[in-house]
Amino acid sequence: MIRKLTGLVLGCSLLFASAGCGGAGSGEIFRAVISPPIPAGAQELSNPARGQYEDLMVTLFPQGNPAQKRYQDWPKSYDASLRIAWRDLQPVDPRTLPHDATDDQKYDFRIIDDTLAQLATRHMRMTLRVYAYNSCCNAHYPNDTNAASPDWLRTLPGTTTSHPGPSGTSGPAITHVVPNWNDSGYLDHFTELLAALGRRYDHDERLSVFEFSGYGDFSENHNAYLRDALGVPGPGPYESPDALGYVSQFKDQNITKASIERLVKANVDAFPHTQLVVTPNNPEIVRELLDDGVTRRLSAPVGIRSDCLGVYAPLPVWAESSKSYYVTSKDPVIDKLERRMLTAPVITEWCELPEGTDAADYYRKGLRDIVRYHVSMTSSVNFADRNSDQPMKPELYLLWADANVAAGYRYSVAGQAKSESLRDGTAKITVNWTNYGSAATTERWAPSYRLIDFSGTVVRTIDSAVDLHELVHDGGPGAAAEQPVPASVKEPVQLDVADLPPGHYTLQGAVTWQQHKPDASHVVDYPPMHLARDGRDAQGWYPIATLDIPRSALTAAPQR
Repeated sequence: MIRKLTGLVLGCSLLFASAGCGGAGSGEIFRAVISPPIPAGAQELSNPARGQYEDLMVTLFPQGNPAQKRYQDWPKSYDASLRIAWRDLQPVDPRTLPHDATDDQKYDFRIIDDTLAQLATRHMRMTLRVYAYNSCCNAHYPNDTNAASPDWLRTLPGTTTSHPGPSGTSGPAITHVVPNWNDSGYLDHFTELLAALGRRYDHDERLSVFEFSGYGDFSENHNAYLRDALGVPGPGPYESPDALGYVSQFKDQNITKASIERLVKANVDAFPHTQLVVTPNNPEIVRELLDDGVTRRLSAPVGIRSDCLGVYAPLPVWAESSKSYYVTSKDPVIDKLERRMLTAPVITEWCELPEGTDAADYYRKGLRDIVRYHVSMTSSVNFADRNSDQPMKPELYLLWADANVAAGYRYSVAGQAKSESLRDGTAKITVNWTNYGSAATTERWAPSYRLIDFSGTVVRTIDSAVDLHELVHDGGPGAAAEQPVPASVKEPVQLDVADLPPGHYTLQGAVTWQQHKPDASHVVDYPPMHLARDGRDAQGWYPIATLDIPRSALTAAPQR
């Protein structure tokens, strides 16, 4: 119904000088095109770095689950993520290689290269994380040993510790090989790995995001499994300031401030031209990466990568709980983290549904947290119905779908009716830009305008001064809405049409892709942004106003 109504209005605006169309009797020659925004519930918009993405290279839902055939395929995503173990990238002991060995001799980049190439054929980009330990969930562990770091690392004294895993009923206990996160040998070799990754991929536009890597379970900046299952807790809140150099409240941290500084420098040095994100479980890592000095060294401010959407908020417990040391002491890092969620990407992954939790409450919390914390991207994995062999209940599907559509930016542009004027060869109109999404774009998109004649020839181009990065509504951390609040800005647009021949013209708007790296090894280009309105032409432009110039119009009095 929306599309039919919009088409009628657009058609009338193009022909308003003919009998039967609105405005014909009034002699209007400059008129805004009326095109209502497409509601979020009516259509998802496929644009880069927003909405559902192929997390862990898993196909989008619902098409990735045969049991969900009742639902239409989710529209295309431009993004996917890959996590890879250090051992898969560096199987060869560097001590066996000549001192002048090349990166290709030291490392095996085939998995990353092949994945980037595969995604490029689908016009997609990749998010990458490397980990040195993961507590689960391999189908098989050779020699009953769980090791994500290279085997040769274990032969270097002090770099790792082997912990016997908990006994189970289905087989022998697994030995967990955990890096000693503060060991200089471990840090030296992982820093060299990061540097090699940066040399190869920092200028590759197919890599859109690198996730802070080198510490914790899955490189997620905590060691809760060591505390809970392996019986190796970290220092508590009273011991941690002396032991680690910062307060650790939950005994799930083992890395010192000095080691954090080394890893932060290594990640930042490796990827100054690639968007970095960090899982915010360690407050000191967050503090270091959000520091203004780090931000100045990067092409974009560090964003957030948050697990367990639907169960835990993207803002971590240490930054939100009224009982947290950081909250009670009013640590400024919390305010900085909250503000960063407005200006940098917040990438999430759903959580497994906890036993006894109502599924509707779970999806509703995910939706509210997406709106509240300005989430940009939601994952294709881990949510309650992802792998179910039963059709998803319609009421749950609608909640899940609302969450994905709300994530990220959703812009529209429209001319403001009754703001048009044409006098002394100058056409003026007010243009409204609106973001209906939960987050602003964090990449470089450039809004602009052009005037085309009846044949489609471009006769004028105008750059817009609107900064789409600032166009987002901040409801504050206490907000609990289930739909984003639109954020709008008005821009006056002025056209010199004095030397144009009489005829029919259309003012159009578009947002073009500008996210490029210097000296790119591989270039990614995307079409103009899909906006939340009808009227898009084959080149990605949308009509804002129509202008008919009769021979006597250029010096006529104002329309009103």
